[in-house]
Amino acid sequence: MAAIGKTRLDSGWIGTRDREVTVSGTQLTTTHPPSPALPWMEAVVPGTVMATLVKGKDVPDPFYELQNDYIIDITESGRQYYTFWLFTTFQCKLSSTQFLDLNFRAINYYAEVYLNGHKKDLPRGMFRRHSLDVTDIAHPDGRNLLAVRVYPPDNPGTIPPEGGQGGDHEIGKDVAAQYVEGWDWMCPIRDRSTGIWDEVSISVTGPVKIIDPHLVSSFFDNYKRVYLHATTELENRSTWVAECSLNIQVTTELEGNVCLVEHLHTQHLSIPAGSRVKYTFPEVRERTYDAFLLS
Repeated sequence: MAAIGKTRLDSGWIGTRDREVTVSGTQLTTTHPPSPALPWMEAVVPGTVMATLVKGKDVPDPFYELQNDYIIDITESGRQYYTFWLFTTFQCKLSSTQFLDLNFRAINYYAEVYLNGHKKDLPRGMFRRHSLDVTDIAHPDGRNLLAVRVYPPDNPGTIPPEGGQGGDHEIGKDVAAQYVEGWDWMCPIRDRSTGIWDEVSISVTGPVKIIDPHLVSSFFDNYKRVYLHATTELENRSTWVAECSLNIQVTTELEGNVCLVEHLHTQHLSIPAGSRVKYTFPEVRERTYDAFLLS
């Protein structure tokens, strides 16, 4: 049985350009998993395609001297040049009452995700979060194969020979950072920051999943007391009514690494099968704390 909680997938990745891969994503994650040999190279995740190419010494490091001038811009190379495959494996063996989510905190610009031969498309947007329920496609023996094909922005823009603020600003048509086309304070980023540039993780839960907890703190008496207003969404993915307890705990640092954990409030809830509900705690009035935990 897998441990409940989140595990970051930030090591063991390999990657290569899309044009170097001759099999499908389904085959990569079933019958033809790649090995860390050419054309595959060690990949930086989280990180951009450029970070992986620099690590693999495929391009010079743009942070030094004028080496950015020697890296081909996406305007000249075309988008496929910076379209990239990334591959890793992870272990996770679920029990019959556990659920598994695959989470991407941000991808630029959109991607195809393959897990154990099954494909899921991620929508466009540099700053979108993605959480995929992959419970039904996790491998029973616990070994899972994951491949991601990442695509650059649809409108990467053109950099004029004389440079300039933001190039031609075409990237503004996409939901992406505009400065990657270059600005008065930086050179253009040749791959437009394409890649899995933020955290990748898996999350194992029981039947009920806590989604997007939100805490608002209002301070009084010169920051000696605080009112805590907590809201969260709860999703019951099972086929039965889930009886659960929702807890608020806070910590106060006493000295060094020693902390006092104090239990503030417990709410017992019944969540219907297959439903997603929003719950707001009664306002909690306490002295100030260093950290907040919802479980």
